[in-house]
Amino acid sequence: MNTTRAHGTALQRLAVALLGAVTPEAIGQVAVTVSVQLLGADAGVLYDRTDVRTLTSLFSMGWPAELEAPYRHLELHRGRPLSDAVLDRTPVWLEGAEQWRARYPEMAPIGTAGNREASACLPLRVEDRDLGAIVFSFDTPHAFLPDERAYLEAVAALCAQALDRARLLVVEQRARADAERERDRMEVLAHTAGLMEEPLSVEERLQRLADLMVPDLADWCAVHLVRGNEVEQIAVAHDDPARLDFVLRLQERYPPDPSARSGAFEVSRSGTPAFLPEIPDELLVAGAVDGEHLELIRSIGMRSAVVVPLLVRGHSLGALTLVHAESGRRFDELDLAFVQRVAATAAVALDNARLYQQQRRIAHTLQAALLPTVLPEAPGLRLAARYRPQTDERTDVQVGGDVYDMVATPEPGRWAAVVADVCGKGPDAAALTALIRHTLRAEVAHGLGPVDALRRLNAAMLREARADGRFATVAHARIAVEPAGGATVTLVGAGHPPALVRRADAVELVPLSGTLLGVFPDPVLRETTLRLDPGDILVLYTDGVTEARGVDGFYGVERLTAVAGAPGPWDAAALADALLTDVVTFQQGVLRDDVALLVVEVAP
Repeated sequence: MNTTRAHGTALQRLAVALLGAVTPEAIGQVAVTVSVQLLGADAGVLYDRTDVRTLTSLFSMGWPAELEAPYRHLELHRGRPLSDAVLDRTPVWLEGAEQWRARYPEMAPIGTAGNREASACLPLRVEDRDLGAIVFSFDTPHAFLPDERAYLEAVAALCAQALDRARLLVVEQRARADAERERDRMEVLAHTAGLMEEPLSVEERLQRLADLMVPDLADWCAVHLVRGNEVEQIAVAHDDPARLDFVLRLQERYPPDPSARSGAFEVSRSGTPAFLPEIPDELLVAGAVDGEHLELIRSIGMRSAVVVPLLVRGHSLGALTLVHAESGRRFDELDLAFVQRVAATAAVALDNARLYQQQRRIAHTLQAALLPTVLPEAPGLRLAARYRPQTDERTDVQVGGDVYDMVATPEPGRWAAVVADVCGKGPDAAALTALIRHTLRAEVAHGLGPVDALRRLNAAMLREARADGRFATVAHARIAVEPAGGATVTLVGAGHPPALVRRADAVELVPLSGTLLGVFPDPVLRETTLRLDPGDILVLYTDGVTEARGVDGFYGVERLTAVAGAPGPWDAAALADALLTDVVTFQQGVLRDDVALLVVEVAP
């Protein structure tokens, strides 16, 4: 077989061998091992160009260990055969020790160490991409004839193409892995946002968050919160219940120092993240109470950690801690950035929940201040009132505009009852609600009748009118208890739903035909007088009852009268409970408006 045919056969064998290698390291091993054998060389090494100035050995064979180790990473410098081959993009042929000494006198002792003589340094290039170099060394002088040089350059070309293919595959795999990682992390962020909005306590939410982080993102996760002047651990999670129990018992035996100037306590206070790609043993030693504590801490096997603050508007609510241990993984800068995004999502949700709870408390406190704490003792009457605010929707926790009241007039045995509904909710509605309640109390105390009292209230509302033009509907009753039993009621309505009267044998509606208050300077107000016998019950209510919406439409006065007229022994409290329960049930527990009921029964 002639030389050309032999070279062709050798190149074919090399090409087939390279097809089975898919990683740069595998390419290096196949290229060097097969090529050294085919060439009859005594040593070989393939270098990958990792950056502009650096070459890194992918695989080598035939070199003494003391010579191989220092040259696994090489800086490119002019005046060295391998560097010249790469930088000039042309092979460097050294056929014996004499040529080494003549061309590279400084490198000759290294290039000819171990009785080496000849070397061939060939750049690995594909199109305009410099991929590295391959080097072959011979123990005897070796004349690189033109045919052999062409053959070696063909070997280098095959190796370069294989290396380029492997590089592209690695880049593709890395890009796919990064895309999948980003997709998974977006799902984690979505889950984080979702669970932080679930109707759970803060502690339950944070435990769910910690559970979400393991084991995919970390081996351990803990969450701390700032509460007052203290920092408390709220949640901790690990995929192995036994290891989790071990750490919890360890914390019971050696309680963490809340004044520590490192870790989650310090991050919670300072708002500055702590990033430890490698956890040094010195850190464990510094945190240990004694030798036994140190050994127990070491047994956890913590290797890498990231601790980020739960920051919102520049204020730290606590800290989120992730730790890698038995998995052997390490956190990197991308992990740090992602954990900060998770912490930011959690912090915003926690802050919103805190603000919501604060707003809710304020609203409930103000609402309670607008309603009587207890109804008065009214001889000859039995009184009951029920109030249910609109169902909280987190987006609109506001003070309602419904109000009821019952006060004594200056005349003995005379009482004034009122139920009102202010348009809208919020601070302006609350202010108008307070104005209605206290103005009517003052006018009743001055002895004014229902019509005059409502006119005075209308004038006060117009004087205090806001730009948004709020108005109110009002039902005002003057109740005179008769010594012989029964009562006379004088009713005035201002745009309010009809009153309801339950008698022993019937239920009737009493229309209240007056105009709204707070709109016209001279409202139309008419008095209606009715008689209540012992056992009769008067019900005043807001439109949150009749205009309640359920799956079958509006609640309406027909259903109201049907419930009020149901058989059975009724007193004021029982009827108030029955009506409120039915309205809430009709809406499946979700009230779209406030409901207020004032029930007055003439004692039998």
